[in-house]
Amino acid sequence: MTTETAKPANVWPYVGIYIATTIILTAIWVMVGYLAPALVELAPTLVEKAKTAASFVTIFASTLSAYSIFIRRNGRLFDRGEYWRVVLLSTAATLLFSAIMMLFSITVRTAPGSVNDVPARIWIILLIIGAIFGLCVNAIGFSSRFGKTLLKAHSKRQTQLDTEPFR
Repeated sequence: MTTETAKPANVWPYVGIYIATTIILTAIWVMVGYLAPALVELAPTLVEKAKTAASFVTIFASTLSAYSIFIRRNGRLFDRGEYWRVVLLSTAATLLFSAIMMLFSITVRTAPGSVNDVPARIWIILLIIGAIFGLCVNAIGFSSRFGKTLLKAHSKRQTQLDTEPFR
């Protein structure tokens, strides 16, 4: 089945998988955060580098998990319309989740103390930077470059499963 003749898929379930993966990975990261004071004594620079890379890893892992499930279910890559819908919806979901997490951290007073002193225009600039970052990571993760690798692995696995009864 070629992409041109494929029936367009509903991307909402894959955005749901994306956000569920993001929530799970964030929860794991929060649990690791409770261990951070003990880890800081052992390797302070490692913990700082891990904090910097955590959002990238979370977004990219969520992207690849949603894309691999799409490929498993449909046996193809996204077409252009599906690609942009899933990238934009996933980016919006990431921004919404980040805003909720920030509001929650302010509410339970775990955010840095100077959060209340930050002007509104700085929040807007940070939101725009976060949106651009999330959009870029999602666009790369849902690209056909990674999709072809996932599709190739899925096809190989499927071929092995299909030929196994005949051995």
